Amino acid sequence: MATIKDVAKDAGVSLGTVSKVINGIHVSDEYRQRVEASIKKLHYQLNPNAHGLKAQQTNDILVIVPTLQNALFPPMIDTIEKELNKRGKRMLICISRNDSSKIDSYISMAANSRVDGIFGVTYSKIVDPERLNIPMVAFDRHFGGKIPCISCDNEAGGYLAAKTLYEKGCRNILCFWAGTDYESEPTKRIAGFNRFCSEKGVNHNVLSFMDYNMADTGFMYPSKSYKKLIHSYLTPSDGDQKFAYDGIFASSDHLAHLICDELRKMGLSVPKDVQVIGFDGMPDFITGEPIVSSIRQPIDKIAKTGIEMLLKMIKGQEVSSVTDLPVTFVDGGTTL
Repeated sequence: MATIKDVAKDAGVSLGTVSKVINGIHVSDEYRQRVEASIKKLHYQLNPNAHGLKAQQTNDILVIVPTLQNALFPPMIDTIEKELNKRGKRMLICISRNDSSKIDSYISMAANSRVDGIFGVTYSKIVDPERLNIPMVAFDRHFGGKIPCISCDNEAGGYLAAKTLYEKGCRNILCFWAGTDYESEPTKRIAGFNRFCSEKGVNHNVLSFMDYNMADTGFMYPSKSYKKLIHSYLTPSDGDQKFAYDGIFASSDHLAHLICDELRKMGLSVPKDVQVIGFDGMPDFITGEPIVSSIRQPIDKIAKTGIEMLLKMIKGQEVSSVTDLPVTFVDGGTTL
């Protein structure tokens, strides 16, 4: 196997020049082209471990997600792996199941293992991760201090959901929210929903249920407690009473799918009687089609931008939160 000395000898340059080319430090075009030609000719491969030790880095990035059963996270992880691999970085995945103690242990492990940074998806309370002094980017959550947040424009998403239901003929609209009450971007979906309805004078209501009231978080399957919750609040106490809403905006595609099931059990047609819009816009694993009409998050863009932010932080650069990545509406058959 060729060494850096072999590359330097073949290119007719010093070891320092080869090192600069490998590390992206400026050298003359002539020297850079000679070194790159020798690297290709000799099939030289950089040892990422040895390189990491010299730079006081491991080239390992820890990615924490609640589950892989939610369709939102596998494509995010896939994009993260591609982006890291292009940069000679490795991805370590930890599944938290939204258990705050597990998340804290993963972050402590990251500090002890000297990983270079953390991309964290967590919807539960955790001990302040800043104490470990590891660069971290959080998806959807605000932890304050030096930990930036990456997310789509959630308020615009809630506004778009209400607007779309209204434009499709709905005049009595319900926002069914089940999620975290911690400082996070997704709660802004409710504000966007309310803002549109207020502007148009649309009859609307919000049912908000936070995770601490639930036996499960909604990120895991199956969601028995969510089914019970939906049944208890959508089924009229008087069986002859007409259902009050002709449009429902749900806080996730998973929740929207469960709502559609309950409405059909009640003898209502979706979307003829009640139109339903979820949030995330993730495709079915088998068909590739949206499981419900939804507000789609730009997951690929979120993952790419989040990793770019994290790698800048690892280099000592300052970054700001990015919470305005644009959303779009996708038709999944639960709207007219």
